[in-house]
Amino acid sequence: MLNIHPIFTWLNEPEHVARFQRYFGILPLTDHKPDLIPKSDKNNLTKKNNDLYHREHKTEVSYDANVLDECIEEIQHSTNQNENKNTNSSEIDYRVTSWFWYYFFQLGSALGNEIFYILFFPIWIWNVDGCVARKVSICWAFFMFIGQATKDILEIPRPLTPPVLKLEKRYIEEYGFPSTHAMFAAGIPFTLVLLSHQRYDFNIWIGLGCALCVCVWVCLSRIYLGMHSFLDIIGGTIYALILVFVMFPCVNTIDNFILDFTLSPILNFCLGIFLIKCYPSVKQWSTARSDTTVILGSTFGFLSSATLLNAIGYLEKPIFPPTYPIIPPNLGLCFLRTILGLVFVYITRQVVKTVVLRCTCSVYGLDWKDPNSKRYAKVEMPYYYLTYFAIGFNIGFTCPFLFRSIGINRDYSFTEL
Repeated sequence: MLNIHPIFTWLNEPEHVARFQRYFGILPLTDHKPDLIPKSDKNNLTKKNNDLYHREHKTEVSYDANVLDECIEEIQHSTNQNENKNTNSSEIDYRVTSWFWYYFFQLGSALGNEIFYILFFPIWIWNVDGCVARKVSICWAFFMFIGQATKDILEIPRPLTPPVLKLEKRYIEEYGFPSTHAMFAAGIPFTLVLLSHQRYDFNIWIGLGCALCVCVWVCLSRIYLGMHSFLDIIGGTIYALILVFVMFPCVNTIDNFILDFTLSPILNFCLGIFLIKCYPSVKQWSTARSDTTVILGSTFGFLSSATLLNAIGYLEKPIFPPTYPIIPPNLGLCFLRTILGLVFVYITRQVVKTVVLRCTCSVYGLDWKDPNSKRYAKVEMPYYYLTYFAIGFNIGFTCPFLFRSIGINRDYSFTEL
């Protein structure tokens, strides 16, 4: 029988990740010696096993910050270090020698972050197709909940530093296997192509080729940023493809049930809370639980909006069955809908999260201005879940209703049912 343990061990070695980083221009600072450091507790070094030392970051990480903001912050730090060789910072222990690959892989990694979720799903819903968006969001919530829960159950750490240089502060405290970025990159693009091909006439091989390019781009970006080993990436990809195989035959049935069952909004809301309560308990706080709550809240909010739209007759049943030709949209109206919608989503996010945080902290006697208050499960769950449930609902219901009322709505004749 084939012994696969050595293969897993080899794929999980951090030196492969470090070699990949060096090849694409991420190098350790010359004045930092991260591999073997004399036995001294100076410069924020903490002794680990085998007399190895790890450098700890003094700066607190803002877990409520936007991923794009953190990317810009790290770019500024790296730029300052390249301009001033005398800079001594414990925050950034790397230097960038190729800014092309830096931006290329940062953008690829962003495709699996919150900034992409906030942009992709609304743009698709408002300008392309609501039916496909509903089914993709169902798969998205399923993949990410299973993936994040598996990660916290297995508790397999990220690649060791040193020799790996971690470029993203936000996810350092999460576990590594399986990579949920890889699960997203493998599951969602392929699901999007397959579901779209059921409704629209296009060359599926071109679609699958584009999905493969996105998958590879995102996966390699996580290696470049030092956040995952090759084992994490390969495991996450295979895991996602298995879940696609399991979930894909069921997604149409689930979608029809959500649309036709009148009490679906209540069921969705309660199911989201139940899944969050069932999320594995972790020994150390990380962003995994809050990210999962964001995904569940936005998905169930959006699905609840579809039930209401169907109940009041806003979802039109097409006269002819699929497949349909792809009709180029009015780009001017697409741009207008996107700008107005994103402004409304931003206002929703700011208002709801502020109200929920203040109310929740008031109930439990906590200071709402203290960032650590959001780490308590009793605050974190309603803070993220209610905020993003409201965002998902407004994306699917309020914004399309607004677009119809001012006459900038898209064609709904064959894109909703």
